[in-house]
Amino acid sequence: MSIVDHPAKAIYLANRNPRMSREEFRERWIRHSRVGEVLAGSGPQPINGLRYCLTVDPAAIVPGASNEHDGVGLLSVRSVVSIPSMHTVLTRNDVALADELRTFERAVEDVTVYAASELVLDGPETDVAVIEYARRRETVDPVEHLRAIERRPEDDALLEAGVRRWVRNTAVGAAPRGFGYDAVNELWFDSLDAVADAAPTLEAFFERRATHTERRASTVLVTTVIHRLGRTRP
Repeated sequence: MSIVDHPAKAIYLANRNPRMSREEFRERWIRHSRVGEVLAGSGPQPINGLRYCLTVDPAAIVPGASNEHDGVGLLSVRSVVSIPSMHTVLTRNDVALADELRTFERAVEDVTVYAASELVLDGPETDVAVIEYARRRETVDPVEHLRAIERRPEDDALLEAGVRRWVRNTAVGAAPRGFGYDAVNELWFDSLDAVADAAPTLEAFFERRATHTERRASTVLVTTVIHRLGRTRP
């Protein structure tokens, strides 16, 4: 695959403006998508799709997951080579920034990871996703970490447990301070009940990778999709 054709994403960790409740944030975030619709329009804009994934309380679903964040924004970028243009959109668009500060705790540029996207398991994009922000151990080289988290035969247990789609997003370029994650995995399920049933398998999956991934510095979120724009891409 040519680098020009390699899919990419800008992925941001959303925390709501503290003046809003979770339900108010849900509605406000969807309204914020109008800005995204402008950015994803025709012409040389870098974004060609978005997914807003709202977190749910994971206590009874995946006990080891986090409830410290409100959502994840998955913004599909036309190509890896479009990432600099995407960064320009985030950092120089005053209209978008003003709307972000009404919606979120921080500007989106301060919580965004840019990544090259890889479809590990092809399948339908459902309404439920477990999203893992993985950070490698300090003693592990980035290339070594990437090789260590390649799909392995034992990972087929995820398919048996109900994973319908798996996308691995590998971080490229510098990240904001505090957001130096190495990969963001999207594991898509049919329902929250399916995620709960798969919890032991997910735990085993994360634990297998713990030799290279620092679990205490990584974050797992259980989310439901509340808004879609554009076609499905890796």
